[in-house]
Parts: sequence; structure tokens; C-alpha cells
Amino acid sequence: MSDEIESARIQVFGADPRHAELEAKELREVLNRLDGAQVRFAPPEMQPGTEGTKGAELLTPEVVLVLTTGTLALARTAIKAWVEVRKSRKVRVVHSDGTVTEFQGGVSGREVKALRAGQADRSDAGPRDGR
Repeated sequence: MSDEIESARIQVFGADPRHAELEAKELREVLNRLDGAQVRFAPPEMQPGTEGTKGAELLTPEVVLVLTTGTLALARTAIKAWVEVRKSRKVRVVHSDGTVTEFQGGVSGREVKALRAGQADRSDAGPRDGR
């Protein structure tokens, strides 16, 4: 395995900055469980023109993910799985080479349950024409 270290900047978006920060903390915990991954928060970015003002808001909470090259694919899989749990989750991964990968939540938990229930109902039956 290579000793080379690769870093990625992960932006977590939410309905509001507080929600995004909670989501970022949860994702950080998930990624910290990966072998070889080191995860920490990046310094907060301020909105343009707010330097030195009181109460400047974060643009987005970010997690900086530092991992060995061997764990990059595993980290992408973990991020994608984490994002897909909720429709409201959106993550942008900016890789050290400048490439960007975005993930957005898929179906809601209710929709997953409905899909699973529908599959269980049709597991013994062959294809149906619902017309």
C-alpha cells in the first residue's frame, strides 16, 4: 500500500446552517470509523464582506477528510450510503486534484419501507401488467 496521502474537502448542505452542522458531525462520525481515515472540521468560511463583523454566518459547515489512497473508494461508498438515507442530504466532495463529486439524498425512509413492502408482496408472483 502506498504511503501517499490524499485529501478531500467535503461540504455538507442542509436546510439551515445549524442543521447542516449536525449532519456534518454525523457524517464525520461515520467516516472516522473507516480504517485509515482521519476526519476533522475545516476552519469556518465567512460570507464575503463579513470579516470582523459580529455574528457572521458560516456559508456551509465543512468536513475535511484526509485518507490514504487505498480508502478513497471505501469513503465514497460510505458517503453515498450516508447521503441516501434522507432526501434532504446533499454533499459535495472536492478532491485534491480539483474534481468534484456531488451526492444528493434519494428516497425517504417512508418510501424505502413502501418499496420493500411492495417487493415482499410480489416476491412469489411473476411479472405483472398493472394496466
